[in-house]
Amino acid sequence: MVRESNTYAYMFIRGGPDANDWGDGIDGPSGVEIDGRDILVTIRDQLGPTSEPDWDLAPSVERTCSGTARRLVVPGRDVTVTDVELGTQYPINSPTELPTGEFRLTSRGSRGITEQNRPATVHVRFDGPASVKPNNGSAVLSFWERTQVTVGHETSGSSFPAQMTVEPTVRGVASAVSHLSAAHHTTGPARSHPGFRDHPPLVRIGEETEIPSAVREDTPDAGLAVHVPESLDALFVAAPLAYYLGAHVFVDDARDAPRLTSPEADVDYQFDPLPAFQHQCAQLLRRVFFLDCQVRRVASCRDRALRRLQSQFGLDPAAVQSGRPAERLAHYLDVPPRELDPELPDWHLTTYVSPEPHHARSLPYLLDRLSLVYLPQASTLERSDLLQSTLNDAYPVRGAATPPDVVQPTLQAGHVHAWLASGTPIDAFKTSTRAFENQFQYQDRTNDRLRVSVVLNDDRMADEHGTVSDIYRDRAANLPIDVTVRERLPRGDLADVFESANDFVHYIGHCDDEGLRCPDGNLDVADLSTSRTQMFFLNACGSYEQGLELVEQGSVTGAVTFRTVLDGQAARVGTAFARLLVHGFSFERALSLARRRILMGKDYAVVGDGTYALLPSPKQPAVVWIREASDDEFVVRCEVVNARSNGARYRLPFGETPVLNGSTTEFRLSREELATALTETSVPVVYDDDVHWSGELVDRL
Repeated sequence: MVRESNTYAYMFIRGGPDANDWGDGIDGPSGVEIDGRDILVTIRDQLGPTSEPDWDLAPSVERTCSGTARRLVVPGRDVTVTDVELGTQYPINSPTELPTGEFRLTSRGSRGITEQNRPATVHVRFDGPASVKPNNGSAVLSFWERTQVTVGHETSGSSFPAQMTVEPTVRGVASAVSHLSAAHHTTGPARSHPGFRDHPPLVRIGEETEIPSAVREDTPDAGLAVHVPESLDALFVAAPLAYYLGAHVFVDDARDAPRLTSPEADVDYQFDPLPAFQHQCAQLLRRVFFLDCQVRRVASCRDRALRRLQSQFGLDPAAVQSGRPAERLAHYLDVPPRELDPELPDWHLTTYVSPEPHHARSLPYLLDRLSLVYLPQASTLERSDLLQSTLNDAYPVRGAATPPDVVQPTLQAGHVHAWLASGTPIDAFKTSTRAFENQFQYQDRTNDRLRVSVVLNDDRMADEHGTVSDIYRDRAANLPIDVTVRERLPRGDLADVFESANDFVHYIGHCDDEGLRCPDGNLDVADLSTSRTQMFFLNACGSYEQGLELVEQGSVTGAVTFRTVLDGQAARVGTAFARLLVHGFSFERALSLARRRILMGKDYAVVGDGTYALLPSPKQPAVVWIREASDDEFVVRCEVVNARSNGARYRLPFGETPVLNGSTTEFRLSREELATALTETSVPVVYDDDVHWSGELVDRL
């Protein structure tokens, strides 16, 4: 399943002595760009003498061919290599040398390499030695000499996962949760890597429960069971843990507290009733997930991880690796929490879900991101009418829509927070099942270029308009992005923009209770026939309700405002947001950083699926926080968060050791060391309560 918006639609087969230099030590393409062409035909043209397949690939591979090559470049950031003899799997996040042996490279979620431009998985079977190197959204596989390879691909006949139908009851929803783990590629520790978890089956509410046979067959037998009271509250909270463990869910109307059991592994883990169950369930998932990540590293022969499991956590790596899921859980439960909990990275995403039957449709999407689930709690915030009036009278603003009634959620563990409940939250993005379901309509688009439209509907805001247009155009010089800039659009033309196939629309103008202001009146987006604009930023006063309506009409996510925003501050937020967005940050992450630039940053919010991104995530999705410790020393804190890749490891801008998603590291650097480090990387930096780009901060420091 493709998890980003339109990714790159290229696959090159490279090799030969006359290849041109392509930068970073990688030879240039001597093959053919695949753009809506048959993948096997194109590969056969570029390999040496082809033949019938030499090796079997995955059972679901549709067609294969064999030939010889010195170098292949396969698209996709989600790349793994499997040692065929040992059965161990390695995520490829950095240059990797492979010894003599039998290997299979797998690239998941590649787009634009099949006849219908559908998401595909590419497999390459070969013998080592070889090297694999990530490079600009591809994996470069190189050999010392021409080597026999077998290449194949599998595609989904539809962009939609399988769909289950369940009754709107606790037992009906429990049946769905029991089968969502059909998305797992393995029950081993590698399930902690996002490359080994597909999108879970979708859930539909109907009169009878019906689980497709293919979903039943793919659901693992982990030997684990979660017992919950007859309550949607407990069931929704338990869903992430049950999904990750592959546990079957049983409803027991005689119980008042959940329980996790496995007779085969002698596991009987008792939870307390709600509300304590929420925290206990989340913490157990975090522990199990973290230890799976450590065991996964041992499988790839990392001595440090091996020593850590043995000395710090008292685990026998051999026993943990070879055991069934229930046995592995039993070992994990023996680790003292006081030793384990301080090591846990912050969780990437937490969603507050109102326990209603129709919200079961959202569970596959939340679990695809491995979100924690809590029950919603919030307090009401009073609007500051005096402050609002003062701002309106004293400064130029972008309209005067009636602000919504805002609530302050009681936030739990998590970097990013989503609100799937009634009310308008601050510090969390307001999501909906419709936003999740809208995503699939954009995954069959055949155009391989991103379409960005910038609309200026008030000449007094030309500064933001000019700056963000330049940001998008500069990025388009290196990426497949088409940028269109338009000004003073009447209602009909602005409606056409939202109803046309756009990946992102950045609207700069006014908004009030009647809608988005145009030269000939207001456009209420509720009057659109549909929205085919995937993402948007309505940088205008009180655009919250218009943003919610765009999601209902077909969009996936957007940035909006709750109330009056000052022109100057709106421009600061808009330009920072644009830059973060085109560098691969998700909507929620980009806006949370951009709004730090102004005093009233909480007036900005995200609606829809805030984990969505315009472009693939950066190789280093890090944010750096800097504060001065003395005249010549700085405290530097690096925070790595990707709401869609929990379990992945990333290299920090500073240092060589990869860290898990969600990790935060802190160290001290001299002024000279910091300046050198900032010059050699390109990341957002929070310094002196403002957001800067690393290279631009050097002169100031």
